[in-house]
Formats: sequence, C-alpha cells, structure tokens
Amino acid sequence: MKFMHTRLPDFYSKVKDAAKKLRPETEVAISGLENVKTAKLASLRCGRVEDEIIDITEDKDIKKVEVVLTPDNPETLYTVVIKGITEDGTCKKVILENMMLSAPTVETHLFGVEEIIDRRSNMKR
Repeated sequence: MKFMHTRLPDFYSKVKDAAKKLRPETEVAISGLENVKTAKLASLRCGRVEDEIIDITEDKDIKKVEVVLTPDNPETLYTVVIKGITEDGTCKKVILENMMLSAPTVETHLFGVEEIIDRRSNMKR
C-alpha cells in the first residue's frame, strides 16, 4: 500500500523537482489544495504529472510552470492543469490530467472517543 500512494508533501516536492529537472531556474507555482491538510494521491498519476511537467519544460520558451488542481468531484477527483508560462507571462502550453485524492474521513477523528454527539443534519448521514 505504501508504494501505491504519494503523500501530499511528497507530491509538492516531486512537482518542483520535475519542473527544475531540465532548467533549475524554472519558476514553479502550485495551487488548488491550500485547504487540504493531509491527503494521498495515486503514485502512478503523480508519475504521469511529473512526466507531463518535463514535457512542458522541454520548450525553451517556458520560464514558469503553474500546476493547478481543480475539483471535478470535490474531495475525490481533481483535474490537474499544468501550464507552461513564457517570460512575458503568457501561457504557451497546457496539459490536462486527472488525479484521485484520498483524504481521511471524519471517522479518523472519532476513533476511541467515549461519547459522540452528532448534531449534523440528516443530509450528511
């Protein structure tokens, strides 16, 4: 199970490393998961995203890579938008990819609790 999923901090590191692999001066911006504190991502998809970032940075006009994760089905399925930005700030190339995100459910906070008072509406049960 360990090798099937990539932790969120490791994903950020892999994205930055991939963007700087061909040219260390390449700028990197990652957004879309600022409110996600902990999650795991499918390792195979992370590898694909890394390869796609390298594909974008092969273009010598690309000076910055932006990786934006936008929810398709919130908390589960995200679209990864990988943008290649030129020196003048225009976007030259975009690659779209899917990414599954596994985040812990509320039950992880309830383990071992003696008394649970659930005041949620019926919609959430």
